[in-house]
Amino acid sequence: MKTRWARKHRRVAGIALAEALVSLTIAAMTLALLTSATWGLRQTAAPSDSLQNEATDWLTARRALQSWTAAATLTGLDAVEGRFSGTPVQMRLILDDGSSRDSAPMMVGLDVVEQDGQFALTASRYFNIRDIRLASQVTRQSTVVVTDTPLRFVYQVKAGNNGGNPVWTYEPQPQHGLPLAIAVEEGADKVIVARMPVSLSGFCISRRGEVGLGEVDCNVR
Repeated sequence: MKTRWARKHRRVAGIALAEALVSLTIAAMTLALLTSATWGLRQTAAPSDSLQNEATDWLTARRALQSWTAAATLTGLDAVEGRFSGTPVQMRLILDDGSSRDSAPMMVGLDVVEQDGQFALTASRYFNIRDIRLASQVTRQSTVVVTDTPLRFVYQVKAGNNGGNPVWTYEPQPQHGLPLAIAVEEGADKVIVARMPVSLSGFCISRRGEVGLGEVDCNVR
């Protein structure tokens, strides 16, 4: 009798626990829908696999751009024209300063290509290039992101000749040196912001020695 009662008690308790878990799940789903109506509508309007692929594409683009900008440098402030260029639809950047005998400098390029109302962010790599003006026009491109919203590159630079407060611009000039950051805009939103942390040229300092730490020519912006 005690065994039968114990089994019945465990069965009732198990049913109660299952009902409680279901109630909690429903409550959590309801709260999520109430606090994120836009996300709920977007999921209804687009297949989940499409949204997941788009998120993965942007994550790949973010990681690549952050890695490239972290490796950017100059041989000196006067070399910026051969090391970096940027417009709203194109960015070119040399990643290796060539200070090592075994170094293999690489140029990376990002382009925004518009076709049939779609905007594609494409990436290219050019090996053994030390000057962006000498790169071949023939290269293999990889499409990173495709969207129906306009894409643009925007650059954060120091305003003024003496390095004033940072400002965002679509047309960085050689006198700005390397930007402080490069961003990708989708519509009016900066969906990627990649910082350029380097402030001094390692190649310049290795050539001039400790005195180079205080020389303007060894700055990168």
